[in-house]
Amino acid sequence: MTHHPAPRDVVRDVYNQIAGQYAGLYEGEGPLPHFYNTRLQLVGDILGPKPIGTLLDVGSGPGIVGDTVRALGFRYIASDQSVGMTRECRDRAGPTGEVAVAQASALPFDSGVFNVVTALGVLEYVGPLDAALAECRRVLRDDGSFVVSLLNKSSPFRILQSVRRRLGLDPDPIPPAHFSQSEVQRMLSAAGFRVQSVRYFDFQLLPFGFAQNHPRWSGRLTRVAERASSTPLRWLGSAMLIDASRV
Repeated sequence: MTHHPAPRDVVRDVYNQIAGQYAGLYEGEGPLPHFYNTRLQLVGDILGPKPIGTLLDVGSGPGIVGDTVRALGFRYIASDQSVGMTRECRDRAGPTGEVAVAQASALPFDSGVFNVVTALGVLEYVGPLDAALAECRRVLRDDGSFVVSLLNKSSPFRILQSVRRRLGLDPDPIPPAHFSQSEVQRMLSAAGFRVQSVRYFDFQLLPFGFAQNHPRWSGRLTRVAERASSTPLRWLGSAMLIDASRV
């Protein structure tokens, strides 16, 4: 597995710049709103049956996840290395919001205090990964749950992204890392986690530019393809949501 994220300060600066617009990515039609809202729904599905407690959202962004988990009864605490994102998160949560500016590899919390730790769309940009995973495990209770999303390198959509990147056609200043399920299993196992479930989502089969310009066609095809989420073709999903526990 190769994982060479952009420098930490570059990632932080990019997210500071887009902090004010980031919540808007959940709105409207198109591939990005579908991706984010599908992930949000699956997070709710995973957390719904779990005992209510305190949840830490690592790399929280503007805190959209907080709306879902608070509705389930969880106490929501957010952390992000981007000051701009934590400002948006505080504004969204109101005066009772609990937000920390922190790197995933240096969380300012006591050990074993959280019932759930989430890292959604975060580890793709973090290095070194082992340090971040060790911190997530450290702050998690022995009986807690670690819910993490990662991009699926085996999907046609991510393969096309990788080809575009190698050809110099991808302008993303902080291209995310992609992972296979076997790599995720080994990575989490080495960090002291046991994978309980893997759910593939976002069955985007069209090139991103075409899907963005034709959101209705993209949405229809994606919804049809999502029927494969419980079949051997589930690897077509462009991302994975993993529910893991401490070993």
